[in-house]
Amino acid sequence: MDISICIVSWNTKDLLYDCIKSIKEKTSRINYEIIIVDNASKDGSVEMVRQKFPDCKLVASNRNWGFVKGNNIAIKEASGKYILYLNPDTTLVTSAINGMYNFLENNITYGAVGCKLTDKRGNIQYTCAAAFPTPFNTLCSLLFLDRIFTKSKLFTSRELNYWNHEDSRNVECLSGACIMARKGIVDELGGFDENIFMYSEDLDLCYRILKIGWQIFYLATEVIIHHEGASTKVKENKNFAPLMQIASNYYFFHKNFGRIKAVQFRIAVCFGSLYRIIIIFLFTPILAFKRNFYLFSGFNKHYNLFLWSIGLRKTNRLIKK
Repeated sequence: MDISICIVSWNTKDLLYDCIKSIKEKTSRINYEIIIVDNASKDGSVEMVRQKFPDCKLVASNRNWGFVKGNNIAIKEASGKYILYLNPDTTLVTSAINGMYNFLENNITYGAVGCKLTDKRGNIQYTCAAAFPTPFNTLCSLLFLDRIFTKSKLFTSRELNYWNHEDSRNVECLSGACIMARKGIVDELGGFDENIFMYSEDLDLCYRILKIGWQIFYLATEVIIHHEGASTKVKENKNFAPLMQIASNYYFFHKNFGRIKAVQFRIAVCFGSLYRIIIIFLFTPILAFKRNFYLFSGFNKHYNLFLWSIGLRKTNRLIKK
């Protein structure tokens, strides 16, 4: 088997259908298997896979294990030379799986490869090829310095805003929405770190791949549409995604760079989120603020991040440090 495509699904039936369909339409001349781990979806995802794609390997869980553990469960079922971590909210535009496979086959010093991710309008999601987060680039993002100095490498966010992502190159990390890696490396590293429920698992995996001497490549010639955040739009808790993301980043710092760097990251979030709150109050008329959902949502998000940074907002199922 050439490639094991691992997809973890949670209430994304229609997107999952489009994802699998695009794989079958755009991938040829290689042997691949599709392994789906469903995290107790309630939207008929399991039944859809069984009816429409009976050739897929399906692991139907009776609980939500999260993205990380779900992928590690899929790996246990994998027999491919390469592992492709692929989100269910993705759709292949080009023969991206073939392109990434051919790259790894012809470049033996590379442990992982990703490709261009765009939204449905064709706008590139810069997280598809990025740098590791640091306290400084986190602060630059929160203070809008990356948007003010758009061509600056110094004040860029981790998404490397100065680069248009239109050319292929070596990168530090890829988006977990699409990472193809050598199975031998995944097995050696033990897959994703299950202390992370979701978010930052891609940072941690890429960091460990680089740490043991492999390189990572971004392939700009291949394109996949990514409907970002489709599985985390939880209506009853709109702060779920940003809080989980910031907390898992904190774990990433603590694990790989130590307590001091993790504290620096927390301080950066504290000052940056407080700055965002002040900006919203100073530059938004009160009536407009009350009526504008996006401004209110932005305030609520950064208010909760600020509370997290000073220890007054906790996240569940995450952070053992």
